[in-house]
Amino acid sequence: MGLINNKKNNDPDELRYDKLYELLDNEKAPKLKALFQELKYYHENPELCPIKPFGLYLEVLERISNNTTNFRKVVWGDVMKYAVSMYAHMFVLEERTPDFTNLSILYASMFEPNNMVALYGFIPTLFHLFTDKLNYVRWGMSFLKNKFSQDELDAITDFGTKIRPYCAEEDLFTAELIQYSRRIAGGEDPKQIAEQEYENMRRMSGVYDVSEERILVAEQKLDMVQASLDRLQDSLKLSTERADILVGLSDKIIKDVDKHCKAEVSNAKEMVENLTREMGKSHSDFMEAQRKEVLADKDMLVNSVITDSNEALRSLKKEIDSVVQSARRDILRINRESGDVITRVEEYLSGNERIKDILADETFSKELNDKIDHLMDIYEENMKAKETVTVLESVPSATVTKKGGKNMQTVPVTAVSGSVATVEYQTAPSMEMPPASVVVSASAVEETMKPTSVLLDESVSFKDRLALAMKRKKEMMKNGVHFHKMFDDVLVAVMENANPYLIGPSGCGKTFMVQQIGDILDVESVDIGYINEEYDILGFQTANGGYSCPNFYRCYKYGKIAFCDELDNGNSRATVKLNSFLSNTTNGMYSFPHGERVARHPNFRIIAAGNTTGNGADANYSTREKIEESVQQRFTPIFVGYDNEVEKSILSGFNNWYSFVCAFREATNAWTKYSRSGAPGIITTRDVTRIRKYLENGSFNQNKIIEYEFVQTKDPDYLAFLAKEMRRTIEETKIPDPSYNCNTLYNIFAKRVKDICDGLDKDRIY
Repeated sequence: MGLINNKKNNDPDELRYDKLYELLDNEKAPKLKALFQELKYYHENPELCPIKPFGLYLEVLERISNNTTNFRKVVWGDVMKYAVSMYAHMFVLEERTPDFTNLSILYASMFEPNNMVALYGFIPTLFHLFTDKLNYVRWGMSFLKNKFSQDELDAITDFGTKIRPYCAEEDLFTAELIQYSRRIAGGEDPKQIAEQEYENMRRMSGVYDVSEERILVAEQKLDMVQASLDRLQDSLKLSTERADILVGLSDKIIKDVDKHCKAEVSNAKEMVENLTREMGKSHSDFMEAQRKEVLADKDMLVNSVITDSNEALRSLKKEIDSVVQSARRDILRINRESGDVITRVEEYLSGNERIKDILADETFSKELNDKIDHLMDIYEENMKAKETVTVLESVPSATVTKKGGKNMQTVPVTAVSGSVATVEYQTAPSMEMPPASVVVSASAVEETMKPTSVLLDESVSFKDRLALAMKRKKEMMKNGVHFHKMFDDVLVAVMENANPYLIGPSGCGKTFMVQQIGDILDVESVDIGYINEEYDILGFQTANGGYSCPNFYRCYKYGKIAFCDELDNGNSRATVKLNSFLSNTTNGMYSFPHGERVARHPNFRIIAAGNTTGNGADANYSTREKIEESVQQRFTPIFVGYDNEVEKSILSGFNNWYSFVCAFREATNAWTKYSRSGAPGIITTRDVTRIRKYLENGSFNQNKIIEYEFVQTKDPDYLAFLAKEMRRTIEETKIPDPSYNCNTLYNIFAKRVKDICDGLDKDRIY
């Protein structure tokens, strides 16, 4: 077994030797037997090994034996002999060859599967043309997929030998050789290519074949050029003389023009100064006249304002006093009457045996207590109203004051609620007061700016982003998450910023799909509901100068998905405000009502959903409005219906219920075609999820599930039609898996429908 028990087994060369020893031991083929004998001999006499060091010999033999792709076992000896001849060419000085270490690595790698030796062997002449031997491998590795014939290899070698003297830089030589080989691999004629490239290399090096005839022609052309040059010099001399004349003339013209312009500018300045003085005097005279007129009218204006204000305040005070007196009388009357009623009730209750018997009955006692509580509530409201009137009487009257030369007028504002009047006094500021500062709600300030999601970063190629998204989707599916069949299309639309509008019936999974997209993109999705007013999108400034920021503002600024659910159920005039956010999708900016100019976050996306196509009401959704055309054009409509595969996944383990749901839905579809109207009480994906929960928890049995989810609230004629269609569907459907048989569930449903239609047991609950 070789050196298995040798103390040097920790030596990599010894381990490699033992492995090869075991591989070749007991081989009967003559060549393999000879190779085994050589291996033993060189191991005992490493100084006689033709490939030095012995470790390199072992490595080459190991790679040959491992390369079952190109070398059959019977040719290992021949390949090893070829390796010895290659070693003699590559390592002329054996281990003293310059850069021996790198060359030995290169040498061993040539015996890897489908490498240079296996494809077209070692070409010594071509190898020695390279100073840096790695360039030889660089050439060979460029054509591992091309099997050159021997004639083509000879042509490549001849071409390299011819052009090498003209390539001072080895990189140029390598590039030319690769280009030549690539053209041969493409099917071009090697000889024709070699002639063209060789001639190009000679010319690049400055070597040309020039005959005496060409020299004579060149001399004639040179004489012609010299004659033309003489003529050009004469023309240049003449042009220079003319240019000097023009320069002199231009200087004289420029001096004359400059002198004239200075005189005109001086005159213009004098005229402007005179006009300025006249306008200043006129302005001073006008301002003085206006000042005198204002001073004359000031006292009269102030007195008039004060007189009018006092008159208005007196009139208002009289009205308030009248309302207060009336309210006081009403409150006193109500208090007196309510007190009398309560006293009489207490006396009646304490002394009447019949009332005591009634109170013993729980139902009557509860009704009576409710009425008494209602009476006490009225009493407490009246007492609060009385306190309001008391406060009202203490409100001071409005006055007009004069401060710092500026008039400050106090303006009364009234508000009447029921029979009680309240008065608030607000001071109207002068025009010179500073504007109120805008206050943003604390919830908006506490938000953190999230980085751009890698799946929405458009600096990354869409192909790479989509691959990552699909990877995340697969991981979620492994954890039991179900995805709608239209999920991928909606995800792509969101990643491409295409503003998808999801069209589908209620409960088909649109909202859940948006949440899943947010999970995939690592972006929070916020349901902003349907849009009724513009402030649902933009927010509004509060009375104290603050800003009530809506969820849409937070999505836009901090990078979230704004989910506009039931877009077709909102106010079409308000939804038009979305246009600015739907079209301006890159580097967008928007100024919100409180004055903040907000940059669109790269993560911000808009997804809308509706039950109609946006063209108005239909048979099932009769109150829906038409979405404004400009808004529709900015959305990408995607139809999202019920997905049986999703529901099949939800009801896995309850296959009979899945079949029953499919049959019921087929029946509702048939009703829609039959009646040409919407089918009420359809089974949605949301309903299927609820049914799954009932079944898992055992909270409702199958009779109650059918009653509550499939029967109740439906018209008897409609139920009869559904039962008939379901029977037909179940009979026509071939079910190879018995677990999908829903006959038992259908029989329960059909019996309940028959009872209803026969007018029997209408209130029965199983």
